[in-house]
Amino acid sequence: MNPDESQRSDFYGGMHRSTGSFELVFSPLLLALIGLWIDRTFDTTPLFVILFAMMGFAGACVKLWLRYDAEMSEHEADGKWVRRG
Repeated sequence: MNPDESQRSDFYGGMHRSTGSFELVFSPLLLALIGLWIDRTFDTTPLFVILFAMMGFAGACVKLWLRYDAEMSEHEADGKWVRRG
């Protein structure tokens, strides 16, 4: 592997790992904006803003946990400590 491919691989690997931070911010924000639109449309209290923001945050956390769990399972399966028979 030449140095350019190694740097490119590191760059894309870093970008893949940083998507979780964007999901934690933009999922609740987007859903809160949808909730704001619903609240203004139906002239309700900020019920839907809070509800949708919490749902977005919970969904992002669950997605990050599942991705982490899958990556760790893959890492453990490929480890040097695994007995192959």
